Order: sequence, then C-alpha cells, then structure tokens
Amino acid sequence: MGHPAGLIALLHLGRIHDETPALRRFLAQRGIASELVPLPSLVHGDTTDWGRFDRVSVRDCRDSHGHPDFLARISALSEQLEGLGVPLANPLPVILAGHAKSDYLPQLEREGVALIPSRWLPRGWRGSLAGLLEVCGWSEAVLKPAIGARSWHTYRVRRAGPRLAITAADGSTAVAAADADGWLERLAQDGEVCLQRFLPEICRAGEFSAVFLGGRFSHAVAKSVAAGGWIAHEGFGGRNRLRQASAAERRWAAAVEERLRRRFGVLPYARIDGIRDGDGELLLLECELVIPRLFLSEGEAFGRYADVLVGPTSTRMAW
Repeated sequence: MGHPAGLIALLHLGRIHDETPALRRFLAQRGIASELVPLPSLVHGDTTDWGRFDRVSVRDCRDSHGHPDFLARISALSEQLEGLGVPLANPLPVILAGHAKSDYLPQLEREGVALIPSRWLPRGWRGSLAGLLEVCGWSEAVLKPAIGARSWHTYRVRRAGPRLAITAADGSTAVAAADADGWLERLAQDGEVCLQRFLPEICRAGEFSAVFLGGRFSHAVAKSVAAGGWIAHEGFGGRNRLRQASAAERRWAAAVEERLRRRFGVLPYARIDGIRDGDGELLLLECELVIPRLFLSEGEAFGRYADVLVGPTSTRMAW
C-alpha cells in the first residue's frame, strides 16, 4: 500500500479540530500517515481512491449541524467503504444514533440515567413557550436544537410572571418577549428542539467532562463559565482545565459509558458531560460520540487516542 504503518483519512467539512494538527504530528512520529479528506458530496462526483486508506475517521466533520445531508453523505460513503473493506473508525450505527441528542438521551433516561430534566419538541412544533415552562414547573430553561455544536442556536429563557426574557449564548437579547412563540415555532421548523431546565450550578461549578478512549476512562476536564456568563465553552470566555476526577465522578461516568456500550459495543471514544444540580449530584447533559473535542492536550492523551484510532478493530491494520 505504500504506507507500511497505515494511512488514515480524516474526513472534514472545511474546519477541523484545533487539536488535529498536533495529533497528525504525533501519528507521523509513529510512522502513521494521515490525510485530511473532504466528505464527499451526494451531488458532485467523488474521485477519491478510498482503497488507499486503512481506516476513515469522521471526528473532524465539524459544523455537521449546518449540513442537513450529513448523515446521508456518511451513509453513502460507509456503503462504499464496506465494499472496499475499509472500516470507519466510528461505527455507522453510532454516527446515526449519536448525531442527534433526541435519539440517545431519551433512551439513556429510560435505562435509568438521571438527565437534566428535558422536554423534546418535535419538528414543526407549535404552541406557547410560557405555557411549556409553566407545565414543566421551571422558571428558567435552556433551548437548543437536538443537533448542534458550539452553542449554536442555544438560548436561556427566564420567566418573570407573564413575561419572558430570552438571551443568546453571547449574552445578547435574542428576541422580543412578545414574539417568543413565533420565534420558537420558526426554530422548530428546522428540526427537533430540546427545552432543558436551567441549572444555576453551571455558573459556579461549570461542566464536568469525562473522556473515554477505547472503552476506558482516559481523563476528565472541568469546563468553567466566564464571569457573568452561563455557557461553559471557551468560545464564550469559559476555560477548560484538567481535573482529577473523584471516585464518585468516575463511577458516574462509567455507569453512563456502560449503558452506551450495551447499545453500541466498545466505542473508540466518548465524551460524557454533566452538570450538578442543587444537591451536588451530577446530571447527564449529553454524550459526545461523533465529532467531539476530546481535550487531548489537557489530558496528555494523544498517545491513547492514537492507539484507539489505529487499534485492532480493523482487520487491515497490523501494528
């Protein structure tokens, strides 16, 4: 094949993870070649010689939420790769089920995982946002699409008597309260929307993220919120730092990972995010299974991730 240590295709949609260049250097030092390859379009012809590759990864397909045909494109490519005997590092069933929070999160809740209380609004939903909050018994909530990233279309909703205040992730006022229902209906036209109870502890303790690589706990990260903010993301002034997870935190994350394993088998990677409630108990926010940032720098985990990326699940790779 010309690459005795193997050749990995890193699919992308025009923007890769910040940690990918360092990962590629790390792989190269191990004699493992990688190429950044655009995800093929369903409309334009694909001239890529996929048979050159030993494995294909989708983790760099950032901004997939902006591509409604993403899953169709991945499915078509998966079929082509299967015919060539080239495996996806990320199994297709995981990609299909993990892309939308509305698929895997309700399933985990049915299996006994404590989620942040959530209400799922189907595509095309119409109704009263204030009425929803009243029915749920929440004075504050977070609205976000079932498919999204980097706090895209994520809003904080506060109820003060009959009035609503809706704030975007950047702190700006998203919409006039009088137009709240029409605004939410327009959001729901594009897909499912999640209404989730706002947990004030996010402002003090931030988020807890546990990273699993190859089914094993690798490291944990504390994601903080900027002063005056409510989003635990560096794009909004937050910070990420390595955290020595307590035994209780590791048990919590392992219990979630075990349920994912029952459904999907051992995953190449998973990031499990939680926020504490008023009693200090971790509640599951989401599981990032497809295109997550894995905080490889913070966790000094480039080697562990490389081992997973080129691991023994492929019959074509022999390192």
